[in-house]
Amino acid sequence: MKKAFLLLGLLLLAQAQAPYAVEGVARYRGYYPLGSWEGVNPTARGEVLWDGLEKASGKVCLKQAAWNSGNAERDKKALEILKAGEHPEACLYPKRAYREGPRFMVEGELEMAGKRLPVRVLGELREASGGLRFVGSFTTRFSQWGFVRPRFLFLEVQDEVEVFLEAEVSR
Repeated sequence: MKKAFLLLGLLLLAQAQAPYAVEGVARYRGYYPLGSWEGVNPTARGEVLWDGLEKASGKVCLKQAAWNSGNAERDKKALEILKAGEHPEACLYPKRAYREGPRFMVEGELEMAGKRLPVRVLGELREASGGLRFVGSFTTRFSQWGFVRPRFLFLEVQDEVEVFLEAEVSR
């Protein structure tokens, strides 16, 4: 009987430590005095470990060259600003993932253009067919990364950029 409980405990522990495969889409929204624009990147892929309580690790990356705002000139300029030639990927490294009431928080570091900064993603984690679905968002600033803000019709865009994440999470 003791062996059965020990085996069950080890199986549960192994399941809690098993990696999750992550596939998703990132979107951003930037603003300028006359409106806003959005871009999408469907290349987010990675693997994370989560203990089911709080501790998380791993990484999820996307290809910078895949950003698409529907405007080739804007996308070309964005790749220059992001230094995508030198740093072809942007990666999220989760350190903590936990429930806070109905919300699900992911805290970690975002690496982009050779720089790592702390990030806190506020979202929801729900059961979905085949695993889990995460939807969340955070705000960042061009100035945090040392990026030159682009101009639109000779107007400088706002410093703040909203980032939206959607991911399918499965074992």
